[in-house]
Amino acid sequence: MTEYKLYDDQHLVQLMRSDERAFAEIYDRYWDKMLGVAYNRLGNLEEAEECVQDVLYKLWKLREDLDLVSLELRSYLARAIRNQAFNILDRRYRERVKHGNYTPTEDIYLLSPERELIIRELQQQIDDSINALPPQCQLVFKLSRQQGLSNKEIAETLNLSENTVKSHLKKANKDIQGNIKLLTTLVFFYTFL
Repeated sequence: MTEYKLYDDQHLVQLMRSDERAFAEIYDRYWDKMLGVAYNRLGNLEEAEECVQDVLYKLWKLREDLDLVSLELRSYLARAIRNQAFNILDRRYRERVKHGNYTPTEDIYLLSPERELIIRELQQQIDDSINALPPQCQLVFKLSRQQGLSNKEIAETLNLSENTVKSHLKKANKDIQGNIKLLTTLVFFYTFL
């Protein structure tokens, strides 16, 4: 009996044309990975399973014509999952629009307690970063971002040159971004992964 686990992907693709056990090995080898990717994109286990099943069904239907000489099976399946997930998301969007249940801002206002906490922590980190700026730089930043004054208006108000105002804003942005970079990275991983 042939041990399909020992074959590489290219060989399995070739064998799959005449032996469904090779397809079963591809299924076993990639099901969990594909399901994980689909679930991350769709956020719904049922739809993710449907997505993976559709991709594997298409792979089976195309087995006679499939030529993966220049592309690895892993890359092919990843791209197929991504495209199928986009199709499902598009279908989901069209159904919501069709039934009139879609408002673009609807999800923004539905914050979980975890997301509210993350937003509060991020805002606190930004405030702390602003307060850590040198006094002149802090004043320029607040006039620009909080009061909406232009660089020229700030320069006239504080009796500074526009280039000095630009320098202060550049420094403020750099310092604030540097201070919140770790927190935003953590927020990103928590939210999207």
